Amino acid sequence: MIIECPNCNKKFSIDKKLIPENGRTLKCSSCNHIWHYKITITKNIDELGIPQDKDTNLDNNSFEVEKKDDEHNKEIKDQNLTDKKKESLSEKNIEDEEDEQDDIENEEKQGITKMILVYFIVVIVSLLGLIFLLDTFKSNLIIVFPSITPFFDSFYETILDFKLFIKDLTN
Repeated sequence: MIIECPNCNKKFSIDKKLIPENGRTLKCSSCNHIWHYKITITKNIDELGIPQDKDTNLDNNSFEVEKKDDEHNKEIKDQNLTDKKKESLSEKNIEDEEDEQDDIENEEKQGITKMILVYFIVVIVSLLGLIFLLDTFKSNLIIVFPSITPFFDSFYETILDFKLFIKDLTN
């Protein structure tokens, strides 16, 4: 069936089953005009075999016959309601999926930050362990490597400078 927008006169093809007997509100996709449409069937009086009286006020020998299909209309309304429910559920599912993806991305970023922090702590602990090891065996290492003495002296001075630097930062 072809329906014409009363505002812009654009014609649309629509299935008759989608229009209930009491009509339906339609919206033009071209001009966004909203109107109530009711199915009317126009038939010639001669085709129906109704005798014509001169006293009757029938224009153009026609009248309107309304369509009655309550059961089908109820099914269509139920189908429209379930479609709307499905659409709202699918929109909620999309929002939930987006939230889950954001959560996963945040967890990944936090995981990377934690791993960097762990590696940093491991490096610091390893350096401190090396310093204590060298300090413990300082005299034995100087006997084996006599030219290492200036290295130890400058190394200890550097460590003391770092210690004073950190102490100044905290005060």
